[in-house]
Amino acid sequence: MAKNITDFVRSCVDDFKHFVGIDSFPAFDVKSKEITIEKSLKQGFDATAAVFYDIPTGRHTLEIWSKLSLPQMNAEYLVFHELTHIWDAEIFSQGDKFKHMSNKGYTEYHAAQIDFMKLLGAKNIAEPFSFSMKQTVETFGGTKTAKEFVDMPRNLAIELIGRDDFPANIETLATTMGAIFNYYGRRSICKMYAIDYVANEDMSVIAGFMGEDTVKALDAFMLGWLDTTRVALIDALYGKMIVALAQRNKLA
Repeated sequence: MAKNITDFVRSCVDDFKHFVGIDSFPAFDVKSKEITIEKSLKQGFDATAAVFYDIPTGRHTLEIWSKLSLPQMNAEYLVFHELTHIWDAEIFSQGDKFKHMSNKGYTEYHAAQIDFMKLLGAKNIAEPFSFSMKQTVETFGGTKTAKEFVDMPRNLAIELIGRDDFPANIETLATTMGAIFNYYGRRSICKMYAIDYVANEDMSVIAGFMGEDTVKALDAFMLGWLDTTRVALIDALYGKMIVALAQRNKLA
């Protein structure tokens, strides 16, 4: 019998704890949702899963497409991505709205590290492993090479930046920034564990949006597993960046 979405998520939590080496996990609610094609066509994205952190109560809610529990969806790595956000919010946001906003860059980087390692078949995040950029992985969107998977968030950011109305609103700006930090998370896994990674991606469109110096700083800094000191630096940078970009683009 197929698992319902709540059972599927709960089984993912057990696997996640083992994967990242933790003994307990924060409480959260699971709320199933249906994907809307209209929103996807209008904005170019509609998350199959997303987490929400209610600052006043400290409650986390995972909104997730009900069909992701089907085995053919290959969706466990997507749940791992969202569970990383819950884990990070408990550690770094601590009920503070500004801290939570500032941590968005790091947590997208970190979640992308975790989901990529899960997809690549690593036993956990502590044991050494290696992979080839030509290796294929079974994703929600079909079979991809590791290289294609790394490029997906970078290409999404480039596509969103290239839209005539970009950035139409804060949500689009946040999605674009999230995609850029997802890319850096996946790239960091390549730099640590790939046997044949060549860093030659075209970052010119992203540099045009964020600034050449910012991209150079991220290229040099977003590497490996970040300790709390480096997370604090990224939070400070991201907080300033998102405010500056919102002001520059006259977003509320």
